[in-house]
Amino acid sequence: MNSSSSFVRWAFEQVGVNVGPMSGVTTDTLKTQGQAINPKDMKPGDVVFFDMYKIDGHVGIYVGNNQFLGYQGKTGVAIASMAKGTYFGERFNGRVKRF
Repeated sequence: MNSSSSFVRWAFEQVGVNVGPMSGVTTDTLKTQGQAINPKDMKPGDVVFFDMYKIDGHVGIYVGNNQFLGYQGKTGVAIASMAKGTYFGERFNGRVKRF
């Protein structure tokens, strides 16, 4: 696994949710699926998007308390803060999807 979208795909597959084939799942395909959720209404399990090298360039799974689980590159799969003022908090773009 070498991308945040691959991790999200794998995690959902573990609970029986198919979001597409491994070779075809990207942040761009994930953002077109599921139900759009207002960030104020996020619940654990929702998919959250971040603007990194491009719009929606990073994705993770919200776990509550302004934190998300995702593939974080050099640190691997980890929980990271998305609170305002943090690295990911400044890059969270407000896109939230529920599958």
